[in-house]
Amino acid sequence: MSALRAEHFSKAYAFARSHFLAGLLVVVPLGAIVWIVLLALRALWGLQGWMPDAWRPENWLPSRLLAYAVSLAILVATTVVLIALVAATGWISKQLAGQQILDFIGSHVIARIPVLRSIYKALDKLLRTMTSGGGQQFNRVVYVEYPRKGLWVVAFVTGPVVDPSFAPGCLNIFVPTTPNPTSGFHLIVAESEVRESAMSVEEAFRTILSLGIVGRDTSSDTGPEVAKLTG
Repeated sequence: MSALRAEHFSKAYAFARSHFLAGLLVVVPLGAIVWIVLLALRALWGLQGWMPDAWRPENWLPSRLLAYAVSLAILVATTVVLIALVAATGWISKQLAGQQILDFIGSHVIARIPVLRSIYKALDKLLRTMTSGGGQQFNRVVYVEYPRKGLWVVAFVTGPVVDPSFAPGCLNIFVPTTPNPTSGFHLIVAESEVRESAMSVEEAFRTILSLGIVGRDTSSDTGPEVAKLTG
């Protein structure tokens, strides 16, 4: 009887644990998004402190409730204006004149600042790679043997190696850490040393974030892929 109870308890624990982790994977990203949005709104709300005292709604409106409503309307309007400005900047940057202006700023202004120019060039190249339609290699998920033979890790191909010090066919790959894929390390490997994965980028991120608990539904093709890695 005690063995049966222990078995039921073990199944209930496994059921609760799996569902708790699945719920955590939903709640944590949503909570992070809400937290970032609240921080942004708080920063925008704080911009009203820069207004002259005579312009502040609480100083010229008779009701505190009405003043709060006007302040909220100002916050919404400021948010809409900022979003419109960012969108307009993106549209201008895609036009010929906008590209020339940005190139001038990058090559003649920022390039003269020693530390800032390195950061700007790296971020500019990264953003161009991520937003360009032709950057298909950025979407490749591969497996690579690391840190020794027989151990495989998930990696993302970021592009080919153009340094003549390496033989043709070498790849730049990013190996993310678990469970925080925003950190990791960069490796240069030969194309022949990586194995293509059937996972999409989203599925690979789910696998990394969940420590392998949640990922791709490979009920129909796990065998061939594992055989390919271990063969």
